[in-house]
Amino acid sequence: MQKPNILFIMADQQRADSFGEGRHPCANYPNLERLKEESANFTQFFTAAMACGPSRNCFLTGLQPWQTGISNARFNMYGSDSWMSALRDNGYLSLSVGKTHMVHSGSFHKQIDLGKSFGRQDGWDHFKPEASPENKEQFFDIATANQTCDILENLKLQEDPFAMFVGFHAPHEPYVMPEEYLEYCRPEDVELPETAKNIEFLRKKSQEYQSRAEFFKKRLGRSITDKDIRRGIAGHHCLLKMVDDCLGRILLKLEETGLLENTLIIYTSDYGDVLGEHRIFNKGATYHDSETRIPMMMRFPDGKHKGKILSQLCSSLDFTPTLFDLLNIEVDRSLPGRSLKPVLEEGVSIREGVTCSSNQGMMYRTEKHKIWMQPDGDGEMYDLVKDPLESNNLFNDPEHFVLKNQLLQDMLKLRMADDFKTHAINRREGLLRNEVAVTNEPEVPKYKKRS
Repeated sequence: MQKPNILFIMADQQRADSFGEGRHPCANYPNLERLKEESANFTQFFTAAMACGPSRNCFLTGLQPWQTGISNARFNMYGSDSWMSALRDNGYLSLSVGKTHMVHSGSFHKQIDLGKSFGRQDGWDHFKPEASPENKEQFFDIATANQTCDILENLKLQEDPFAMFVGFHAPHEPYVMPEEYLEYCRPEDVELPETAKNIEFLRKKSQEYQSRAEFFKKRLGRSITDKDIRRGIAGHHCLLKMVDDCLGRILLKLEETGLLENTLIIYTSDYGDVLGEHRIFNKGATYHDSETRIPMMMRFPDGKHKGKILSQLCSSLDFTPTLFDLLNIEVDRSLPGRSLKPVLEEGVSIREGVTCSSNQGMMYRTEKHKIWMQPDGDGEMYDLVKDPLESNNLFNDPEHFVLKNQLLQDMLKLRMADDFKTHAINRREGLLRNEVAVTNEPEVPKYKKRS
């Protein structure tokens, strides 16, 4: 049986509500919609880590950020632990193009020249959408799509299957782009998020949130205005239109080369963006669903699971074991995630809660509740049934102390379970243990294989 190719496409800072039912009012992306119709769509899929590098690391290694030490601006230097390197060991050509943040990640990486794509703007600028001084075809994301298509053209002549990671920078700020995309979404057509109107609620937010609000106040020289929010939301969606066009190019090339019929396509993002909700932008200051819930689509080459909408809680930690399970690849590693195969094939839930962690703390989310706590002990907690917009912070509410305590215990238990599972003895370690045992070293019992 021919092994399927793997094409893993990751946008940067794209929310889950960019397409499909319940999509953001500004979102209208035909290629994402087409892919959704042809894919299994996981609607409650959450990133296990914030921000760019840590999230990609979780996706590619299947490990929690505290298990690898990859957090914030640190990069993964251990490419041998990624699913790309595991697939290479099983006969795949492993390639990566564009933004990876992974220092090769066990693949041959094709660098894309940044050039003048973002002009003089830097990150964190959400309020000045402008045209890039770079030629359109050399703009980073479009050049990434073009290079991907060139590689696909060469891959059609290869007998070996391929695994390719394609990383876009958009819709991550700064909101600089080829000029034609600037008019896709206009600020005057943008509706203010409901939580941007609730000024009283913002006083109940955590200290980390207050720090983020103060950051933008210092950067702008004033508080964020409604006009700023509309401008920022519009810029984000203009950039996402470019990503949608790039996705369309890649899908067309797969069809032209005849590769589409034997390629498993995965489309996701590393995390989302508050995008004006609660009157802030970006990621990492909160763990609202707008930041932590991300798109996850899997298009199977034989049309299997086409059009399925899967609402079970899932984590980015679950992707690596899922891929190994789907490809029947046995890897001698212990991973904390769970295969999504039962979700795909039986529609059953595989977990009661998900976590997300960063330098700013840790979140635990179930179907009904969410809590996060920061290193200083401050945090936020929400009843997602009564308060789906996450507008009433219950973290310091005495009436919800029992619930808070239970959720914190559940978060700790899940973290401990992930650690215990990761450090389970694998086959190689079992053999080493038995080598020691047969030499009569004291207090080293023989390792028994797991059933």
